[in-house]
Amino acid sequence: MEVTKEFTFDMAHLLYGHEGLCNNVHGHTYKLLVTVQGNLIESGSSKGMVIDFKDLKDIVGRFIEQFDHAFVYDAYNETETEIGQFLADRCMKIRPFHTRTTCENMSVYFFNTLASRLDSDEIKLSEIILYETPTSYARCRSDENQ
Repeated sequence: MEVTKEFTFDMAHLLYGHEGLCNNVHGHTYKLLVTVQGNLIESGSSKGMVIDFKDLKDIVGRFIEQFDHAFVYDAYNETETEIGQFLADRCMKIRPFHTRTTCENMSVYFFNTLASRLDSDEIKLSEIILYETPTSYARCRSDENQ
């Protein structure tokens, strides 16, 4: 059985050096779909569930909070780091990232981080889908090479 919960958050970034509009600082309202799989719980207050949706909300929510309304930047890119420092000096929320902040790279990072927080003997993270825009997304599954 699989269950999915949807989350949204707002984040700014840029892809410095990209030959397109994303070379500029801009923001998105991201939508994150988190799917876990497991057997139905057989007893107790959560009987008939894979996971209580509130528990899933709490775990994922604590994780994405660091990205919500933040400027997220590639910490290995000098120009992006300078912009991040400029914002930090003005007490604005920043989040250094370990690679370029493409939807694809972020989805792999989100999947791996959330798997480490969610996976147990009872449930496994099956996939995440990260929408960057209402019509564009990256999908990362447990059966894929990350």
